Amino acid sequence: MNINKNFIYLLLFIFICIFFVNASEKNFEEKKNDNNLCVYKNHTYDLRYSIPLEPKRKGKSFNCDLIKYLDDFGYLNESTYIDLNKEQISKVQIVTAITQDHREEAGRMLESFKKHFPEEKIIVYDLGFNSKTIKEMKSLKFVEYRKFNVSKYPKHVAKARSYGFKWLVVAEVLKEYPAVIWADASIRFQNKYFIQKINKFVNCYKGKSENHKHKEQLIVKKLREKNKIRHFTYKNNPNDEKLYKFNVKHCYKSNVIMHIPTFHGILSTTHETFAKYFPVNKKKYNYPTERQQSTAFVTFYRTKDTIQNVMKWIVLCSLTHDCTEPVHWFSCDGHFNNKNLFAKKHICHRFDQTLLTTILHNSNNYDNRNYAAELYDNGIYAHDILKDYKILMKN
Repeated sequence: MNINKNFIYLLLFIFICIFFVNASEKNFEEKKNDNNLCVYKNHTYDLRYSIPLEPKRKGKSFNCDLIKYLDDFGYLNESTYIDLNKEQISKVQIVTAITQDHREEAGRMLESFKKHFPEEKIIVYDLGFNSKTIKEMKSLKFVEYRKFNVSKYPKHVAKARSYGFKWLVVAEVLKEYPAVIWADASIRFQNKYFIQKINKFVNCYKGKSENHKHKEQLIVKKLREKNKIRHFTYKNNPNDEKLYKFNVKHCYKSNVIMHIPTFHGILSTTHETFAKYFPVNKKKYNYPTERQQSTAFVTFYRTKDTIQNVMKWIVLCSLTHDCTEPVHWFSCDGHFNNKNLFAKKHICHRFDQTLLTTILHNSNNYDNRNYAAELYDNGIYAHDILKDYKILMKN
């Protein structure tokens, strides 16, 4: 009888312990929710974007369930980052992702790649090829064919015009390589030497302090004003050697480099729903330094600056439907005019382009020259087509 009583007391004790443990966990979860913090593998994370120069201005929190993707890409472990004090960048992996309806346009991009990078391979992600195109891609010796596995991501990523796929593809490849160039189907490479030149923008950080970039950007700002360094001379002087040497010497460029400017600003492409996740200081967005850069042609380096200040956020947004697609896609034709190109309000959202340029602008002293290559003979836009891929199969 005593044994039964002792057993009952033991069960009661265990029940009480479990109750208090669950209660304490519940209270912790409630505290976590109140503070908009997320707990993952015994570590706490804040998934609210904040403006680097105004850390108290925070955006809407991303879902805590998305942390597992950051973990999978290696973003929670600094040992996966490239330390420029120990490793110099020499090669860059070029990647693209193509839908079936862009096959012919992509043909010319692949042709230009083959011409200028004869000893290398381009990674091509399949976003819905038919069987004929798959066979064509697999037959090209300079192409590494990959099927984009949308099943491991939220459902909206499968929709091409949500543009959720783009930075996830970059994240997948950047996990494997220290540096990655994204190229749209509309890009036509003009030479291969630009890679050596832009690598100097990051290799120069060897021996520099972690806050060197920000401090040097402020110095360069004063020098630009003093010497009246002009904006975007690419039409008259696409490869300004004097400017290039200045940029390398001062070593202030972002570790994400954009190659082609657009014709409008950033704020005019920013939908209100997107802005809830990524707040901006509109007073800092001014012509011409606010001129938006194109995401058709971008270089990423897997450094701490890139992962923590850029990739982390563009991945979270890409995985969140109303962030990456705050409005259904529509053509900007007829919406932009000479009076609203640099409007302070939304005119036409640009999806992945708005996302990347907002983050880069906020984290690079609100000047697009701090994250632009300012070398404009590396690649161009074009929409010419190549229907017959047989020419690409020749040695």
